Amino acid sequence: MLSYSLLLILPLSLWSCLSAYVIPSDLPERVGDNFIYFGYGSNMLTKRIHIQNPTAVKIGMGILKDYRLDFNTYTERWGGAPATIVPMPGAYVYGTLWEISLSNLDDIDDQEGVHEGIYYAASLPVLLSNNTVATARAYLLADQPKKPLNDFSDDDKVPLKRQPSKTYLQCLVKGAEETGIVPWYIEWLKSVKHNGHVAPDLEQILDLKDVQLNS
Repeated sequence: MLSYSLLLILPLSLWSCLSAYVIPSDLPERVGDNFIYFGYGSNMLTKRIHIQNPTAVKIGMGILKDYRLDFNTYTERWGGAPATIVPMPGAYVYGTLWEISLSNLDDIDDQEGVHEGIYYAASLPVLLSNNTVATARAYLLADQPKKPLNDFSDDDKVPLKRQPSKTYLQCLVKGAEETGIVPWYIEWLKSVKHNGHVAPDLEQILDLKDVQLNS
């Protein structure tokens, strides 16, 4: 145990690091020393999630009811709008369920920009392929889009801030295919309007160059 005198001289930055790794005892998605996470965006892809969360083990496909998949704002990393989930009665979002060590909880929060107020975490019921329900951690954009993406009558009218980059959309498609998500959902992902931007480093790291899109 740290002595009182040592506690007094600990730098403020070190206190910040120590406090960042405090795990809430009442985390609904906690399972022992792990937690369940629902990835519906780039984290459907194993190579992607393992960049910052190496302990992630895939459980399989998950379905989130009464939410829709959408895109909004802009991320420098991908060069376009990132994905989010928006409450919408009767809608479905397909994604990948992962079991991740609690030691990576701060890493995934950091990846999603929680400490910067970009995304916030929620504990949501996700349906597994065996018809059981798991409580999973998911992330929602703080700046949620109002008009559903499917309500734009023409692709050309989709605002630029609602368009993911080509590389990001390819990552979603590859992750969905890898997880075994239903074909019609993958075809819908392929048809989402993107801004044409290619992120060369991520394209190479995640092997996305040959992923085909319809948009």
